Amino acid sequence: MNILKKIWNLAGNIYFTMGIFLFMVIDLIHGYFMLKYFGHLFEPINDMGFIKWAGTWGKESLLETIWLFILVGLLFLLSINAFACTTDRVIKLWKKRRNFKHLSRFIMRFGPHIMHYSMLIMFLGYLVSYLFSTTYLGKVLLPSKTIQVAGTSIKLKKLEIDYYKGDRLVNMKQRAMDVRAELLLKTKDNKQSFSVLSFNKPVLFNNLSIHLKDFSPHTGSGGMGMRKFIILIIKHDAGKGFYFTGMILFTFGLLIYAWEKLEEII
Repeated sequence: MNILKKIWNLAGNIYFTMGIFLFMVIDLIHGYFMLKYFGHLFEPINDMGFIKWAGTWGKESLLETIWLFILVGLLFLLSINAFACTTDRVIKLWKKRRNFKHLSRFIMRFGPHIMHYSMLIMFLGYLVSYLFSTTYLGKVLLPSKTIQVAGTSIKLKKLEIDYYKGDRLVNMKQRAMDVRAELLLKTKDNKQSFSVLSFNKPVLFNNLSIHLKDFSPHTGSGGMGMRKFIILIIKHDAGKGFYFTGMILFTFGLLIYAWEKLEEII
């Protein structure tokens, strides 16, 4: 029992926090140079996920990628540290609950702690996403055609590509400036949605996030015979529920904290 108490006290120690931040700074400085000179090793992470990347690119180039594994470990320790510190403060606040004359004043003190817990829930969501999310790469979709992914049908109803038609930028003439893909999404139980996909606007539907990776044609001067199509990256994000839960709790904690500060001013 004493050993567990010592471990808990160490986990919530401020010097432990400072040590984690110090090692993180050193590790991130090293990571900056690795990203600068070996950036191609890290590009596949977004497409294939951290776990698959770690077993391939990360494992094969360990000298250049080990800083990222260390960073994940340090973030895990920082999460444990934040949980221990916040829980200690919550326990102390609970023990002093009889010192508050009004219940509302007692509740308002929980605002910052709720925000800390919500951040940890969001971190957990990122971890779940890395471990359990599925990524479907290179899905090609042509106008009026349909593909099936994870029980969802995706049909490209219309593809609009805006090309530069001005004269000021000679090198940009007839090059694509904006892309909009109109999608019809359906599930097996006839749930459907009509959404517009672009580079900066992914589509969320039936636990899937759909991202535009590439399109064709890139130029508008190739004649009418050039075939139009888009290439999609589709992800089944298992951590999405944690993100939204964390954001809702963070907003709730922030409102309580703002309420407390407003009462102090008034």
